[in-house]
Amino acid sequence: MTALNKYALLVPCYNAVPYINNFINTLAQLKVPFNEIIFYDDGSTDATVSLLSAKGFRVIEGKVNKGPGYARNRLAEAATCDYIHFHDIDDEFNAGFLEMTEKKLSAAPADVVLGYADWIDPVSRAAIIKWRYSEDEIAEGPLAYFMSHPLGVINTVYKRSSFLQTGGFNEQIKCWEDTDLHIRMAAAGSVFRVIKEVMAYSLRHDHGISRDQALCWHCRLRFLERYLEAYRHLISRTIFETELEKVKNAFIRMRAYRYLGELIRMKKKYGLELKTRNISLLYGASRFLPKKLVDSIAASVSLLKTRPLTIGRNHD
Repeated sequence: MTALNKYALLVPCYNAVPYINNFINTLAQLKVPFNEIIFYDDGSTDATVSLLSAKGFRVIEGKVNKGPGYARNRLAEAATCDYIHFHDIDDEFNAGFLEMTEKKLSAAPADVVLGYADWIDPVSRAAIIKWRYSEDEIAEGPLAYFMSHPLGVINTVYKRSSFLQTGGFNEQIKCWEDTDLHIRMAAAGSVFRVIKEVMAYSLRHDHGISRDQALCWHCRLRFLERYLEAYRHLISRTIFETELEKVKNAFIRMRAYRYLGELIRMKKKYGLELKTRNISLLYGASRFLPKKLVDSIAASVSLLKTRPLTIGRNHD
């Protein structure tokens, strides 16, 4: 198959030597190759630049580590294709990635084409989390949809001009920057199309920022408040309340009681319907009592029985 559109593969890297060979093997399996491949080295201290260069790849070398948002924006500026795709070097493609993308774009134009994605165990290859999306539901209200259905980048292709017009990634943040991009693109009126196939596979490990789940959920909380300020006139308050309940349950499950005070404050500030009676007790106790005692209080009111949540889980 010869694609009519041109696609650039953009890959940010940081100390990526352990992943390079597997990534190159994954690229070799693609049925339709990318027209352009560019790597951005984000201040690596290993041999990432020399190894990629020796294999013939174009590498933009950053001297100081500035995070994935900065790296991806520089890659998008350097690309020359009409469509761009960001991929993490430790993740994998479906061999039909571009074949399916080209078919979807040939049927209908779009600013963003996304597919399904699986988070998998690198040893057993079993799917830990399955990300699934609905084109019909997105069409009904993309801003509200992506508020509660986080979307990553490894299963997503962007029209380069639309990405740049939106301002690209927020370079000041290193967590939830991909979800934030899609919220802003939805607010800008971007058209999203969905491929009902698994497009990419994220190999789960404990090497990235997501290993600190409390930090990630706190980052999620801060974004939700930002969206409350910007979009609460466009989105049902119930959506924000539902997402904040998930954040609350995550904090309790992880015993991150120090963050509960922010939920209490937000409830008052925005007039939200949140159940905060017990978390007020826990937050107050956490400021003065030993953690084990606070855990006992939480258990006594059955709060530690909340269903486990994982950052990035798609809520179908």
